Amino acid sequence: MASAPKPRNATANSGPRDVLDRVQKAWGESPFYQARLRGPAPDRLLFQPDDPFTPDKDFAQSFARGRLALGDEVIDCEGEIETIWILARRDGPMDAFLQEFAWLRHLEALGEAGGPMARKLLKAWLDNYEKWSAYAWDPYSVSERLVQMCAHHPLLLAQCDALWRSRVLSAMARQTRHLAYTAHRAETGFDRLMTALGLCVAGYCLPGCEGPAERGVEMARRELRLQLRADGGHISRNPSRQLKLAVRLQTVIKAIETRGFQPPGFLRHTVLRANAMAAFFRCADGRLAVFNGGYEDDGRAVLAIHKAVNPEVAPASFARHSGYHKLLAGRTMIIVDTGDDSGAQRYKSAGSFHFSSGRSRIFVNCGNGGHRAAQWRKALEKRAAHSALSFEDGFPALTFGPTAHRRAEDARGQLLECERQFILADAANASYMRRLYLCAGGADLRGEEFLANLPQEVLSAAVWRFHLHPSIRASLARDKRSVILLAPNKEGWRFKSNCCVLELEKSAYCGDGGAPVSTEQIVIRGARLKPQTCNLSVKWGLRRQDAV
Repeated sequence: MASAPKPRNATANSGPRDVLDRVQKAWGESPFYQARLRGPAPDRLLFQPDDPFTPDKDFAQSFARGRLALGDEVIDCEGEIETIWILARRDGPMDAFLQEFAWLRHLEALGEAGGPMARKLLKAWLDNYEKWSAYAWDPYSVSERLVQMCAHHPLLLAQCDALWRSRVLSAMARQTRHLAYTAHRAETGFDRLMTALGLCVAGYCLPGCEGPAERGVEMARRELRLQLRADGGHISRNPSRQLKLAVRLQTVIKAIETRGFQPPGFLRHTVLRANAMAAFFRCADGRLAVFNGGYEDDGRAVLAIHKAVNPEVAPASFARHSGYHKLLAGRTMIIVDTGDDSGAQRYKSAGSFHFSSGRSRIFVNCGNGGHRAAQWRKALEKRAAHSALSFEDGFPALTFGPTAHRRAEDARGQLLECERQFILADAANASYMRRLYLCAGGADLRGEEFLANLPQEVLSAAVWRFHLHPSIRASLARDKRSVILLAPNKEGWRFKSNCCVLELEKSAYCGDGGAPVSTEQIVIRGARLKPQTCNLSVKWGLRRQDAV
């Protein structure tokens, strides 16, 4: 087996990057830095974190046969599983999955049969990266790797000799001390926060690493103050990140308590708010609504957080600081993104919404292309990938201003208005208003899309998309003025509009975390209404029919 991973692909910046890699390698392997990583050698773990995410047994069985598929990448080890460290392409999602040891969770599903494979993979990793690697010892990767090793350590250490146990535990302790020095270098804000929390978990699991754990707590305090909003939502506004953060915070609390220490007050308060915000996105099918780069995610982990929610701090219907509204009536649930997606916000999702009836998702957003090629990721960030207003392909991008939203409720139903200003040099007071009215009982949803003070070419280029979940069967009426929707539970809905011609087009759904799934979308085009003035009003409704 080769002793080094496959070299990186050459890029325009490969020269400076290679120089930096060599400098980091020289420092990391130097006797001075290696001496900083020495310390007491642990002989056991003092705490085993719970991993609430569901393992995928089919994935594990395929991996055991030497075939690993993730997104667009496929690796076939041809029976020599330890060569996977060489075959994985650098800097891709497959490489991150491997270096973060996320595969340990899935091998757990194989029971005792997963142990030998896990140890073989770990030995190959240690042979290549045990002493130092600027690439494999990236702070975020180290943090995730340590949490997975702590959570699944019986798979790695059960029925093993003392020499192997000593090697594994010593390697974990060295990486924990390394993380105490480098956690602040993680690339993004979310990475820094999760790295700090991972350092807390590893530090409290390993005897002799209490000092690094305390550093992790202090770093987590700073990052939480910067990244967590008053309602408990993470600044990314990503439900999947919110879930991962809530799970990790709970793990830190349990690790501290297991060691007999008192968790800091800020941590107890933070975990309550983070849990409540994660539970805010829970749908009736037990998974998350898809917004801002998130996925439906894992129902088992969502349930674990839902059970831990304190009702006194839960944002029941309005997450003011995170910018989400929830409308509930009968079996119907609507979640609307009323946040500001201008500036550096990647996902242009303001005004988009999720609509479900019972366990059936009906209107959704298209999801995240994180494991796909770059063109997928870019396409899924656009307004056209959301159940919201967009504009025809090729039409110049318009600049939106801040978002304002208003809500009213009475015995007859709930009304939500979401308004945005357009920033146009030749159009004063140009704006867009989306009104959603959910009648009591949840069987009738009415919507109005109102564009004001805009040139006719802008009104004609406007497009409203309603992306359907892949489980929904849709059929366009002969007059093309309505669409019949059939949910998996045989519940029927009819979508109508004042537009003379509705269109049913192909779409793709990436919200389940796997490969894109073919689906459909209902499309309303402003040009079909033939606007004659500077204003355009589109009215539509969705009404539940008798059970089919």
